Amino acid sequence: MREHGIEPGDVKGYEREEYTHMGIASAVLTGVADTGLAILAAARALNLDFIPVAKERYDIAIPYKFFETEMLQNILNIIRKDTEFRVMVTKLGGYDITDMGKVLYEGR
Repeated sequence: MREHGIEPGDVKGYEREEYTHMGIASAVLTGVADTGLAILAAARALNLDFIPVAKERYDIAIPYKFFETEMLQNILNIIRKDTEFRVMVTKLGGYDITDMGKVLYEGR
């Protein structure tokens, strides 16, 4: 904003803090805010324009003692093998599913 000479007071909603991507998208949709940082899926859900500014990685941290539980293995099975789920995540937009379900670090 500084590089373009935009003052914070000139941006509607600048002083407002939202805690979820959908909250941000909703504020923009309803005119409470001019813009906000959110994910593509939230912008698409509310049919808003979207300009990517960065790539972000999402990981799940799981305590090792729960890793072998039936519930967690069922979730991992869906994430890793359920084609319908993987297609749905891809259609949300903005998510790279290349390593989805892959164990990246194992510590005890």
